[in-house]
Amino acid sequence: MQNIAIVYGGCSTEHDVSILTGLHLARHVTDDYQVTLVYLTKDNRFVCGSRKIDDYISGKAVQAKSFKRWGKIACVVNCCHGGVGEDGTLAAVLKFYNLPVTSCEPISAWEQQSKIATREKLTAAGFAQPRFQVFTDLTLSALKLPLPVVVKPDLQGSSIGVAVAHNLDELRTAVKTALGLGARVIVEELITEMQEVNIAVMRSEGKIITSGLELVGNQQFFSFVDKYYDNSSGFIKKGGDNPNQALLNKITPRLEHMAVKAYQLFGSRGVVRSDFMVSGEQIILNENNTVPGFMAYHLWLKKGIPYGVVIDDMIKDAINQHQIQQFVTDYRSEILVKNRQLVLEI
Repeated sequence: MQNIAIVYGGCSTEHDVSILTGLHLARHVTDDYQVTLVYLTKDNRFVCGSRKIDDYISGKAVQAKSFKRWGKIACVVNCCHGGVGEDGTLAAVLKFYNLPVTSCEPISAWEQQSKIATREKLTAAGFAQPRFQVFTDLTLSALKLPLPVVVKPDLQGSSIGVAVAHNLDELRTAVKTALGLGARVIVEELITEMQEVNIAVMRSEGKIITSGLELVGNQQFFSFVDKYYDNSSGFIKKGGDNPNQALLNKITPRLEHMAVKAYQLFGSRGVVRSDFMVSGEQIILNENNTVPGFMAYHLWLKKGIPYGVVIDDMIKDAINQHQIQQFVTDYRSEILVKNRQLVLEI
């Protein structure tokens, strides 16, 4: 039986959602694995995790002893949304410890967490993308896009800091708020009369597969509260029937192709959820979530794939990809012998 660690939490505005994802995932791991919970606190300390949700609500979980047993772990399941979990930092730390992890490599993770880098890479690859500009301060006279526009912090998720600005006053307020969440802000043209559609992608037994599709709603975006507090739109309702199956049947082949193409383009690993905007005949890949909420389990259920199987495939692929990339790091030479005189004590 292999030992795996489930890491969740971290310094991120999505910290609490990450706790839910980690504890929920732990309940669905198959009996093939011995699970160790590792809680990443809000100041990014690794501590021994608890299975009791009340320990996190009360703050008791933060007081747990430090976790230092990485050497006994065969694979790490990354459940940290946003922050170090999705910007590549956690992946880099685990790479330092030579541990397989079920999420993207550091560079791939950062490119997909950054809304700016995502737009630039997808545009270069021929994907339809909204027009956008980047701001690092409140010099908004440089705006060339017509109002209204969408304002987003570069490195945030769950719609945190996202706002629609209809006039210059709203634009200034939105950009100022976004700059409080990160050094760069992306301002995009507003896509009207659009339908958001989500699909998940992962690698299973060496093949890239896609989940079922889901229509998310007719809003321009879902706020954090909409996603996780409102029972009419949050995960309590996830996995239900879609009201416009005809639309899904029409766009499914295109979305599956685009999602797989993007997965390959970014060199992704693990479960990635692609969020599309559909406006008439135009399909825009809005963003990729490299550690999606609850690993998009409800989308896999639409395809008839149990959550335990998804988790098992993630772990097996992470270990396999890790083994494939064990490159030569030792180069033997006589450079020390031949140059020893350069560092001899005088």
